[in-house]
Amino acid sequence: MSVGKGTIIAILRGIEPEDACSIVEVLQKNGITWVEVSLSDETKGLRCIEKIHSKFKNTIQLGAGTVITQKQIDQVLEAGAKYIITPGWERELVRYAKAKNVEIFPGVFTPGEILQAVQDDINVVKLFPANDLGISYIKNLRGPFPNVHIMAVGGVDDKNLKAYYEAGCSSFAIGSDLVPRGATRDNLQQIEEKAQQYTNLIQELGS
Repeated sequence: MSVGKGTIIAILRGIEPEDACSIVEVLQKNGITWVEVSLSDETKGLRCIEKIHSKFKNTIQLGAGTVITQKQIDQVLEAGAKYIITPGWERELVRYAKAKNVEIFPGVFTPGEILQAVQDDINVVKLFPANDLGISYIKNLRGPFPNVHIMAVGGVDDKNLKAYYEAGCSSFAIGSDLVPRGATRDNLQQIEEKAQQYTNLIQELGS
């Protein structure tokens, strides 16, 4: 599994399992095929992963976010997740995921944490919260870590994504600006419009 340059990952947080597939269908139809289901509400998150996996199988890249324990890694893999995203750096969690042969994109905040990730053969790191660290911070990271794929998460939206891209971020996990927290079928038109905006923006950046 490879996170290509310009990949948009839609974060689903607080979604009712009954609404999850309708939301993912809209995202997929509008060019967004990477989906991260947050475990901030573990029960809802696991059920959403199960339902999405059951319907879409391998036609989308389905992952689990806000994963903080080894037990959760086992649970999301059983539910159908194909990759893991953590909120912060925890070396034993990373090594556990790698031992399970599952892709993990660990959260990092400092150059020291990125260095530890590199030492554990991690190629993609989640820089969080990106909006608090800022553009100049990200530019400065490119010097010592030119080959690390930086996924920007936290405060990224369609207005500032270009700046993060030009600073050196390769992919972007988007939360409430794309899929509102606790979104339902009533939000499908809004999600569709936002998905089109992000897809068009990425196409413009790559042209």
